[in-house]
Amino acid sequence: MIRRLILLAVALMLTCVSAVAAPNDIKCSGVLVAEDGEPIIGATISVPGTKIVATTDVDGRFTLTVPKGKEIHVNYIGYKPLNLIASSNLGEIRMEVESQMLSDVVVTQSIARTRRTPVAVSAVDAATLDIKLGNQELPEVLKTTPGVWATKDGGGFGDAKINIRGFKSSNTATMVNGVPVNDMEWGGIYWSNWSGLGDVISSMQVQRGLGATIISSPSFGGTINMVTKGLDSKKGGTAWYGLGNDNSMNYGISFSTGLMKNGWAMTFLGSRKTGDGYVQGTDYEQFNYFFNISKRLNDKNQISLTVTGAPQTHYKRSSQDGLSVQGWQDVANFMPKGQAYRYNPTYGFGLNGERKTSQYNVYNKPVAMLNHV
Repeated sequence: MIRRLILLAVALMLTCVSAVAAPNDIKCSGVLVAEDGEPIIGATISVPGTKIVATTDVDGRFTLTVPKGKEIHVNYIGYKPLNLIASSNLGEIRMEVESQMLSDVVVTQSIARTRRTPVAVSAVDAATLDIKLGNQELPEVLKTTPGVWATKDGGGFGDAKINIRGFKSSNTATMVNGVPVNDMEWGGIYWSNWSGLGDVISSMQVQRGLGATIISSPSFGGTINMVTKGLDSKKGGTAWYGLGNDNSMNYGISFSTGLMKNGWAMTFLGSRKTGDGYVQGTDYEQFNYFFNISKRLNDKNQISLTVTGAPQTHYKRSSQDGLSVQGWQDVANFMPKGQAYRYNPTYGFGLNGERKTSQYNVYNKPVAMLNHV
């Protein structure tokens, strides 16, 4: 406990020091709106080359202090990013919807043919992911993407669900570096198996609607592709320690050589997450490791070997273990106001003090991928 308090005090001191503005700094403010005039909520406003970041509120307003001579970068999923000259009052800033056209795709199969299809694509970069992920589940970062719905579901670690255009995960394709990872048994995705990727993703791309290929895959709703770090990693190392509600902790280290003169690049990351969980009896512990070695062969070709895994243990509250409507009303009557959501009907202790629960998951599945781009 003393260690946590010391770390928290140091973090607060650093925050206070960084908050002191230089005499020539500019305090910028503005309102971010869409083409129809509606405010854009949760957009990222940052100063390139610094750690200065802000987000827009429910009215689309933002305020941040910018060093003299610096520009501000505006980014929001599904809209064209903006670079603006800093001024004290930026007024109303309108963002345009971003649309992309994919090039022809050739499928080398016995029934292969070439098609050209316009699709809607949105992407979340690593900087935005670092700001918005926090202690959320990985799919929740995509909440603000048009056509996407995400939730924590039962409340257990890694139990998040995501629907694209109304289709469940069994009808959407999920990929890591272009490799499909949907479960072969039921076609869906267990996000707890991939929760460790949040620390190592370089870009998270979402395509809404069918892809341009005719290969049989569960992509009626769309496609999610998570691209991990490789040649784009910057040289240097990082160590972090984070605290959250319900005793959640996240700490780890990472190191990267960056792209060296000989065309090689190596990245390593190791981290640990623990917490009690928001719902009763859903505590968890997860370790995450990631190693990548890449080689740039020439301007158009590179090869990359990635090894990652997320060994973990966690309890859960299944949606099938829920109570009737009357049962939840009874729970709400004897629990503090607003706490009934945390109730777990299958969690408790036996006569001898042993823990009782309906589901306890143990998972460890290392993944190795060799990619040529």
